[in-house]
Amino acid sequence: MIQRLAIKLGRPPSLVGSALALGCAGAVVLGVLLGMAAFGGAGRSSADRTASTSSSLGSAVGGAASDGPHIVVAKSELVVRRAPDAASPVVTQLAPETRLGSTTVLFKVGQRPGWVEVQLPIRPNGSTGWVAASAVTEKAVSGEIVVDLATRKMRIQLGGRTVADTTVGIGSPQNPTPTGKFYVTDRVRPSRPGGPYGAFALGLSAHSETLTEFGGGDGQVGIHGTNDPSSIGRNVTHGCVRVPAAVAEILANVPLGTPVVIR
Repeated sequence: MIQRLAIKLGRPPSLVGSALALGCAGAVVLGVLLGMAAFGGAGRSSADRTASTSSSLGSAVGGAASDGPHIVVAKSELVVRRAPDAASPVVTQLAPETRLGSTTVLFKVGQRPGWVEVQLPIRPNGSTGWVAASAVTEKAVSGEIVVDLATRKMRIQLGGRTVADTTVGIGSPQNPTPTGKFYVTDRVRPSRPGGPYGAFALGLSAHSETLTEFGGGDGQVGIHGTNDPSSIGRNVTHGCVRVPAAVAEILANVPLGTPVVIR
């Protein structure tokens, strides 16, 4: 059971507690750390937060380049609408922090005067909506993660160079890793690097298309380390992407909002 989730400025959340409360020993789809508990676990956790502002998030939120993909960072609770109109129906409302304790960021896909169209970290995968431009701060993000399910390979590019090119474990035939264009929504450093999530975990905007709930979580897909090296290169997870120990450490350098292509 998770006892506490601590957040520090410019750093990923770090789990402080006895375990990550998994239901499947690292083969899982990410559930909720905060509110529903840890990556598919059960029970409710308390949080010890140090408030962050968009100006103090540093590289944890995005790159400094002005061109290329952009994300928006929530200033406060966000109301997401179906169209760029204050009277349009509400799609969802998002807190300024995710339930995993990361700052809420959304991937920008379009723009109208006074409004930004964003990709949403909700079901169904690929959902979009509109938020008021005044409610967010826009930032450029560089880099990309590409997962090729056919070859069970993953490539991480940061700062214009490839920092990892590795074999990975992926979803089983019963619970495959979903394909599409997603982005990094959460950065979490487990308190036990030798545990089922390894040294680091990234939560994605993707959700399993076969599991709507897992161990108390909502079927959020992630990229994370593992304490079962034999699973690398195999179709054995509930949808997550497992990486070797050395690559799990590299995940700590991936900013929020980084695009993730799974094909």
